[in-house]
Amino acid sequence: MSLSVLVAEDDLNLKESIVEALELEGFNVKAVDDAEAALDLAEQNEFDVALFDLVMPGMTGVEAIASLRRQQPSIGVVITTAFATVDTAVDAMKRGADDFIPKPFNLATLAMTLRRVQAQKQPEMVMEEEQANQVFSALSNPLRRAVLQQLAQHKKLRFMDLCRLAGVENHTQFNFHLKQLRLCGLVEQNANKVYFLTTQGQQMVEKMIHHH
Repeated sequence: MSLSVLVAEDDLNLKESIVEALELEGFNVKAVDDAEAALDLAEQNEFDVALFDLVMPGMTGVEAIASLRRQQPSIGVVITTAFATVDTAVDAMKRGADDFIPKPFNLATLAMTLRRVQAQKQPEMVMEEEQANQVFSALSNPLRRAVLQQLAQHKKLRFMDLCRLAGVENHTQFNFHLKQLRLCGLVEQNANKVYFLTTQGQQMVEKMIHHH
């Protein structure tokens, strides 16, 4: 199925490469160079996914997300930025982005990310297979897989214990992955900051075991 993508990117060369790459993937792409123009387009056209640069002249990508969500509540939103820190990513996610890609990014990964985000936005249309793919992409990261496996084994774990069991040195990075798993709805935290698997997370782990 062909996705319609709204791109806002002020780097013209990059914008052209993105459009070219996505059209090759069979997407319908409309590209503009600032958030305001993107929002004007979204007034008139329905899009499946939006790809916004975080830092553009005028309105920032993050500010634009909120307006875009009001116009099209079910649109998938991916933010790209060269100034990628965990904070920017988490902030963008809090404000309604579904995913975020640090620059420079690989154009092949881009198409995959857009498809995945769009699939997550259409849960009722998602086929079993789609769901499996979506899960695989959430679990393409060995660290996230390790977290789920440890939680399946120990049921409840604190952050530091999870770090230790997953063999992680970098807490900031780890925190980001845990946030991703929480955003995917696979992991939850209780009032005492203890992590545990959601029902969906438990099903995931079972699937992971069966697939191997």
